[in-house]
Amino acid sequence: MEYIKTITKEHVSAHGLPAITFKDKDIYEQECDRVFASGWASIGCGQQISTPGDILPIRIAGQSLIAIRNKQGEIGVFHNVCRHKAAPLVDEPCNKRSLVCPYHKWSFKIDGDLLSAPRYFGNDNKVMTAEDKADKGLIKVRFAVWWDIIFVNIDGAAEPFEDFIKPLDKQLAIYPKDDIRMISTTDYSGEVNWKLAVDNFLDGYHVPFVHSQACSVESVLGQEDLFLSENIVGLHLPHGASAKPAKTAKQLPHFHGLPPEKQGAQQWFGIFPNTLFFVDPCWVQTIVVKPMGETHTAESLSVYVVNDEAASDEYQAEQARLHEVLNEVNQQDIELLDKLQITRSNNIANQGHLNDAWDQVNMTFHQMWLQKMTAKTAN
Repeated sequence: MEYIKTITKEHVSAHGLPAITFKDKDIYEQECDRVFASGWASIGCGQQISTPGDILPIRIAGQSLIAIRNKQGEIGVFHNVCRHKAAPLVDEPCNKRSLVCPYHKWSFKIDGDLLSAPRYFGNDNKVMTAEDKADKGLIKVRFAVWWDIIFVNIDGAAEPFEDFIKPLDKQLAIYPKDDIRMISTTDYSGEVNWKLAVDNFLDGYHVPFVHSQACSVESVLGQEDLFLSENIVGLHLPHGASAKPAKTAKQLPHFHGLPPEKQGAQQWFGIFPNTLFFVDPCWVQTIVVKPMGETHTAESLSVYVVNDEAASDEYQAEQARLHEVLNEVNQQDIELLDKLQITRSNNIANQGHLNDAWDQVNMTFHQMWLQKMTAKTAN
C-alpha cells in the first residue's frame, strides 16, 4: 500500500497507471476492500433471474454472493454463506424453492430467512422457535437495480445509489429504460487485470482498427468525451449508429419516443468500478467485469433490445444477428487483452504516452482509481 502513495496524478495524466498496478497481488487485495467492497459494483442483471426461485451465484473481488428472485417477484441479494459455518450454498445458476446447505443441511427460504436446522438442539429434539431463527437468516447485501443492472455495496457505507447514479440518469432521461428486454447473456474469462478490461471499453480510439466491422475512422472522429461525475465517464457518437452498416437486413425497432437527433446517436459509459454500459437507439449492452485475481477477470455480457416489439418472434433473426455481432466484438477484445496484459504490466509500459486527443476518458478512469485508493489510505 505504501507504493500507491508514491503514484502521482502527473504520472497518471501522462502515462496512465504504473505497470505494477495491473499485476500486483497486494494491490489487488487492497482493491477488493477499498474499491469493490466500499463502492457500488455491479454483479449481474435482473432479467437473468426472471422467475421466482431463480438464483444467480456471483464471485467478484473476493466476495461470494447470490441474487435471488423471491415468490413475490422481488430481487434480494445475500452473501452466499450458510449462517452455521459459512459453507457456500449455491455453485451454479438454478431455480429452487429453498436453499439447503450441503454441509449440515441447514435450509433457508428464498427470502433469506432460516427455514430449519436439523437436530439444532442435539438430543433435545425440540422445534426451533421464530425467536431461535431470527438472527440466523442469510446475511443481506445492500443493493439497487438500475437499467436491469444489479449493483451492490458490500460495506453498506456508500452514498445513496440514487445520488451515485443521478448524473447518468439525467444523461439518459429520454430513454424508456423499463422497456428493455434481454435477449442473451454470455460469460467470458480472460487472463487480464480488470482495469485493462474497463480501460479498453472506454477507448474509442481502438474501435475502427480492432473492430472494423463496427464503425469507421471517420465515425469516431466525431467522438465526444463525457465526464458526468467522479464515478461516471463515457463517450458519445452523435451519428455512431447511422454512420456504419446496418447490423441486420431488417432494422430493429428504436426506443419509443426518441427525438430525430438521437436516432443515430450512441453512448457508452464506465460506471466505476466495473460496470460497462452501451446505449444504441435499437439495443443496449451491459458488461459486468468481475475481478477473480490480480491477472484474471471474468465478464458477463448482456444484450437487450429496446421494447416488446423488438423482442417478438418477428425479429428473431435480427436478435440473433445482434447477439452474434456484439459477442464477436467482445471476443476480439478478450483476445487482445490477454496479450496486452503481458506487455502493459511490464515496467517498459511506464514509458508510454497517453494521447491528449483520444485518451482523456481513459486517463480520468485511472485518476478515479488513484483517488479511491489514496483516499482510503489516508483514513
